[in-house]
Amino acid sequence: MKIYDMDNKCYVNTKEIKNPKTKIEQLSHVLYCFENDIFDVVYDKSQPALVKYINSLNQDILYQDGMQFLYFTSGTTGLPTGVFKTKENSIKQAEALLKTLGDRKFNRVVTTVPFVHIYGVDIGAVVPKLLDIDIWTKENFLPEELVLEAEKEGTLIVTTPVFIKALNRIKKDVNLSGSYFLTSTAPVPKDDGKKFFELYNTSVSQLFASTETGLMGHKIDDEEILKTYDGVVIDEKYGMLRVSSPFVTQKILNDGVIEEVKPPFQTEDIVEILSESEFKLLGRSSNLAKIAGKRISTQQIEGIIEAMDEVECVLIKIRRDERALKDEILDIYVESKIGLDAKVLRKTLKEHFGAMNIAFKIFNNVKITRSSVGKKIGFKEL
Repeated sequence: MKIYDMDNKCYVNTKEIKNPKTKIEQLSHVLYCFENDIFDVVYDKSQPALVKYINSLNQDILYQDGMQFLYFTSGTTGLPTGVFKTKENSIKQAEALLKTLGDRKFNRVVTTVPFVHIYGVDIGAVVPKLLDIDIWTKENFLPEELVLEAEKEGTLIVTTPVFIKALNRIKKDVNLSGSYFLTSTAPVPKDDGKKFFELYNTSVSQLFASTETGLMGHKIDDEEILKTYDGVVIDEKYGMLRVSSPFVTQKILNDGVIEEVKPPFQTEDIVEILSESEFKLLGRSSNLAKIAGKRISTQQIEGIIEAMDEVECVLIKIRRDERALKDEILDIYVESKIGLDAKVLRKTLKEHFGAMNIAFKIFNNVKITRSSVGKKIGFKEL
């Protein structure tokens, strides 16, 4: 396995780098640590608030015996959580993922994501290491560039739903059947998954995971039902998914305190369990709105609005007013070429949900911001 720097058109070696900044440096450093059993704290050092928070912690507790990496969440919703992972967590997880790929053969991996979180490291680096194939990456990809790379037979592409949507929009007349796409846990809308397969004659496997649990399930193209990976045992409590597997963390760092994790791990994902190996994701407890006594996922409504003409991206936040008599209110932030009209949206929602009265307020003229794995994390006014 070798690392190919697409910007400088050369191969680079794995080596220890004190403060890796570029994708190539991140990848070189994290693989060196993995290969030599060197513990490392992995996080996005371009976020000043996150750097400041981690530096404020007792540095002695960051190292824990037997651990390979300590990942930190971005901390966009409260204090960041530190998640410890062992080398065995990563290897067993990679083996389980590769089993789902069947007899597909790959000669290289092209990854668009940085190596500062579990998705970038475990999927973008550890998987190709186990396959013993080269990793190709560059600092920034254009959708057209990714198409050119995917045209090369035997390419496994590790990317995000943002790129899948972008590739659907550029509609290149190419056949990518010799390659295969993996996307991060941010949802790919059903219509986008179907359209991608129809346009490019290849599939996109959507990985459902979290930093704490590792991989939990996967689905392909426009499928709605998630299938568990080998070794993953699921059940539910109060409608929320619980997981046991060899990929789940053993320790979590919360506000400077180490917490031991005893399986099953309780997630905040609202699910319908269909069998011991299949489940349907309904939403997260933090993004389910109560409308007319029913729970509706804001992700579902985001997908409905994003399918409308001229709408680029939507982020919905739930506003709860204990003094109000109405149900929870949806604050809808819209990135669009033209402003979204309330009457048009009300008509569209009625087509999907019937006469249910959904209270909302629209905020036009914003730019939705995303994490490096495509998750919507906020907005800024234009």
